[in-house]
Amino acid sequence: MELNKENLERFQAEMKRLNELKQELKDKKEAFEFENKDLIELIENSSETINNLKSTLTENAINDFRETGQKKLLGGLGIRQGISLKYDEKFAFDWAKEHDLCLQLNKKEFEKLAKTQDISGVTKEEKITVTFPKEIVFD
Repeated sequence: MELNKENLERFQAEMKRLNELKQELKDKKEAFEFENKDLIELIENSSETINNLKSTLTENAINDFRETGQKKLLGGLGIRQGISLKYDEKFAFDWAKEHDLCLQLNKKEFEKLAKTQDISGVTKEEKITVTFPKEIVFD
């Protein structure tokens, strides 16, 4: 494309068109949100209620698991256990260099080893995750 007045005018016209289209979309979004503000508020309230209920159910599910050891819970909820690691990255890097694992810390490999070996400076904590099915069913 040649640098000339015609091409610059075409470019300028296209930029103007783009800005007009963006403004039109913005106006339509604002109109949509105004027309549906009650529905949007209901959705936000419902989402907040779900988050609060899920938090409470998660806490109760973890407590039930700790008391009973059962991983398959009412309604299809489930328990997954894993290990959560806490460590100083500089310590981990130094440890990895000392064990000829890398020139830079490979967190994935370090954490894989740390989950199965006792490494001083690494704290292991049980990580319990509650799984929720797409549809809760009662047998």
